[in-house]
Amino acid sequence: MANARATFTEGRVARHILVMTSTIALSLLAVFLVDILTLVYVAKLHDPVLLAAVGIAKVLIFFNGAIASGFIIAAASVLSERISERETPGFARLTGSLMLMVMIASGLTAAVQLALVFPVTHMLGADDVTYPVVRSFIWLTLPFTVAQSAMQMSAQILRTTGDSRRALWVVLSGAATLAVADPLFIFVLGLGIKGAGLAYALSAVVSASLGAFWLRKRVGLLFSTDWALLREHMRVTFKIALPAIVANLATPVGLAYLFSSLAAYGTSTLAAMAVVDRVMQFAYCAFFSLPTALAPVLGQNIGARRDDRVGTAIVFTRRLVVAYGLAVWGVLILSSGLIADLYELEGPGRAMFVAFCQIGGGLWAIIGLDFVAISVFVTMDRSWLVAAFAWARATLAAVPFIYVGTHLFGGSGALPGMFAGNALIAIISIFTASLTAKRFFQRRAQPA
Repeated sequence: MANARATFTEGRVARHILVMTSTIALSLLAVFLVDILTLVYVAKLHDPVLLAAVGIAKVLIFFNGAIASGFIIAAASVLSERISERETPGFARLTGSLMLMVMIASGLTAAVQLALVFPVTHMLGADDVTYPVVRSFIWLTLPFTVAQSAMQMSAQILRTTGDSRRALWVVLSGAATLAVADPLFIFVLGLGIKGAGLAYALSAVVSASLGAFWLRKRVGLLFSTDWALLREHMRVTFKIALPAIVANLATPVGLAYLFSSLAAYGTSTLAAMAVVDRVMQFAYCAFFSLPTALAPVLGQNIGARRDDRVGTAIVFTRRLVVAYGLAVWGVLILSSGLIADLYELEGPGRAMFVAFCQIGGGLWAIIGLDFVAISVFVTMDRSWLVAAFAWARATLAAVPFIYVGTHLFGGSGALPGMFAGNALIAIISIFTASLTAKRFFQRRAQPA
């Protein structure tokens, strides 16, 4: 497989990190921006029930993505070490196995969610008025998370092999499709929120098709019938994917408690939470890109035994996170009122959103360090620490902090409370990652 080479073991480490992070962040930014526009379109229908319905449905979509993300993170580590060690024979079969695993996992998750749609959505705050709208949107979108997961996996494989440009275009193809289809289906065809669901489905199919095409042409994609080989691929992948999946499952748990706490303050807070989710994704897309951007850089250099470059990458990324986080905080403070007006937020919902911008933004400059720690744990054989810290965030750093925040400041105190707990966990996590890297280098330096 001629296109697989250890690209990240040569040249400036900072440049590789900036290129990887910026291209992944740009793709996420495009997706999030179109998602935000979708929410704006739904808001223009002047019904807060529709906004609340989209917010609740997105929690289930996020849960499905959390399962797929475990395999995608694992793919970066498994493939990068194979490339750096020049283990290219059978590469196409490995990519085929990775695609098959992520599609099966996403499909099974979607099937379970659809079977339990009534109790789950009511747990998240849906009432008798909101539920029919939530149910319709979920049935239109959730089955196509399988295609969405396939698109994300194909983009990750392309990035890991050094083809960041095509990986970017795979993601942008879905965003572009959604940008055109959303207003067409929602307003021109008059389909309302059902049009938003159909637009999501179409964008997932288009981007997944392009990803599979380029993956097959540039890297190789073979679905092997050799079950022994598939089991071996599953064994290697699950070693990293399972802890990542367990970690990702923690976030919906924390979000579920947050949504149930906000439901007591009315529909306006649930609508505001949907807006917060989009703004947070848009503002901190660089943070969300770090695990998939940094892991291949660390993995290739670990495989090539370039420990000096590994250390340089970790230090540079930590500084980048803090600088970026502080800059975004300033922008959120200045634009909080304008964004609230754009989404027509009022009452408790507006107060909650403004509190997120003024307080939560500063805490996210610390929370971002946790994404650096994730990359360290995944690539240095400490994947279960990712799960441990994720569940600490979702329980110890969420439930008591949200409880205190809501009792002291009402609905507007929920998010700052949760982010304060998350920031505390992030400090502990990055400190543990530093110790992990130090011990990893010490073990490598010892003679066999």
